[in-house]
Amino acid sequence: MATVNLIYFGSVMDITGTNSETIDAPATLNELNAWLISRYPGLSVISYRLSVNRQLITDNRQLVNGDEIALLPPFAGG
Repeated sequence: MATVNLIYFGSVMDITGTNSETIDAPATLNELNAWLISRYPGLSVISYRLSVNRQLITDNRQLVNGDEIALLPPFAGG
């Protein structure tokens, strides 16, 4: 298990009720995402992307101590 920092933005922050937390995470990003959805069921009905250490991630990967994982809802720009 790795201790990771989670950062929430926009609608994700509304669902979690906080902008960040530090947790003992499961071994992989996919397992963490499943854990987050079980803890915050509202995440299952919104769209978001995962960023690890400020890089958007599209596949599974091992988590290590100190990783910073951000849950990013879609952003609109102008």
